[in-house]
Amino acid sequence: MESDKNQKDIVLFVTNVKKYFPITSGFRNKGVVKAVDGVTFWVREGETLGIVGETGCGKTTLGRTILRLIDPTEGEIYYDVPGEEMENIIKLETELQEIRDRKNENQNDTEAETLLKELIPLRKKYSLSKKSNREIIQKRKIMQPVFQDPFSSLDPRKLVKDIIAEPMKLLTDMSNEEIEKRTAELLSEIGLNEDHMYRFPHEFSGGQRQRIGLARAISIEPKLLVLDEPTSALDVSVQAQILNILKDVQERRGITYLFISHHLSVIRMMSDRVAVMYLGKIVELAETDRLFTDMLHPYTKALLSAIPVPDPKTKVERVVLEGEIPSPSDPPKGCHFHPRCPVALPVCGWSPRDLSVPLQTMFDQFRNPELAILPEVNEIVVDEDENSVEISFVSAFKSNDEMVDLINKVIEKERSLPNGVRFKAIKEIIPNSTRDGFTIKLIDPKVPQLREIRPGHFASCLLYDAPESSSQPEFADVGRQAAYSR
Repeated sequence: MESDKNQKDIVLFVTNVKKYFPITSGFRNKGVVKAVDGVTFWVREGETLGIVGETGCGKTTLGRTILRLIDPTEGEIYYDVPGEEMENIIKLETELQEIRDRKNENQNDTEAETLLKELIPLRKKYSLSKKSNREIIQKRKIMQPVFQDPFSSLDPRKLVKDIIAEPMKLLTDMSNEEIEKRTAELLSEIGLNEDHMYRFPHEFSGGQRQRIGLARAISIEPKLLVLDEPTSALDVSVQAQILNILKDVQERRGITYLFISHHLSVIRMMSDRVAVMYLGKIVELAETDRLFTDMLHPYTKALLSAIPVPDPKTKVERVVLEGEIPSPSDPPKGCHFHPRCPVALPVCGWSPRDLSVPLQTMFDQFRNPELAILPEVNEIVVDEDENSVEISFVSAFKSNDEMVDLINKVIEKERSLPNGVRFKAIKEIIPNSTRDGFTIKLIDPKVPQLREIRPGHFASCLLYDAPESSSQPEFADVGRQAAYSR
């Protein structure tokens, strides 16, 4: 994952974390929703890592999984591990993941098994994924959430003093006098006074409720706060107040923040580094200034182009993405973003279902009149398992060679048109022996991995993959230029 010699102050390391929710109908399991799908990153002590992405990309689920409010389906979460041990864990987990990522050909598992033997006791000792609920309760002292909706996260039947005091009563050995004194100090720190201790949540504004939620979270001196959209329901002026309080609290206490938001300006203000999520995966991760000024991933460029500019004279090139976000229950093959990507490649993951409608359009005789000599298309059948599309005619054609030659010419024409990259993913055309149809085979998709493209700048995009042969020495540079030029 991320390479850095100074790893002793890393407080949180998340590796290959997945969270799948089952889709059930009665007693039958009909599939899973891949809310978080193989996320890896680390966070330093006292740092703020912003997590940004469209609604439904898995940001909140990731935060809840890290806190073990919900159990991960797979992956490891290392938190508050001694420096040298954390350094060793990161090294081993990274090596193991690299072995699994490149395991495409026949490869023995000896190296992976060796690493696992060393990792298993470390996972059992340190990984939150392996901890029981009783053990997780002990970790609650140093990791706390701040929820999006401040009203629903506060007990409406309790006074503010009891809401703030609850973590101290459950997780510390403080006396009642110490808790009361500490509560008063916390209220003063967030801009409220002692009179507010004896009120109920409904008597406060949204901004005040969020302050109370923050006071409750920091009451037991945690080392990590997971802030889930803490300002999304607030007015702009109130947002600024809350963000300033958060910065002051972090500066005084050295707390690490995991800041989840879809508000890009807030992310830029609060974060030291930013991770961009799309459909359950991190597609780009970098320092904040670099990410906002020199983005690498096409999705990041589209996302950041939506930031409004206050100067009406400044013209901004908006990147408008086509289509809708795919369902996390049935994500695209290869790169999840490729169906909406303006610079997608043939190897990005085009599947038979991506070609089904374009092929129907291709056989329209008004679009391609040269195909009029072929029999009428009877059926187009996609086979996702075989990565192929089978096209049958209502009758046989006189010559397979002539049919294939004609189809190839039309496909070549379609490739040159906008969105023709789908047709570039066609690997071969195999005619039926009965001359009444043919099968289209597609290129096997590649799955991009989050890797370091530039020092400290990570992206998950095939535009930056190394060339497969010496005949393409400038493939990555060409792809980069294409991404910037769109």
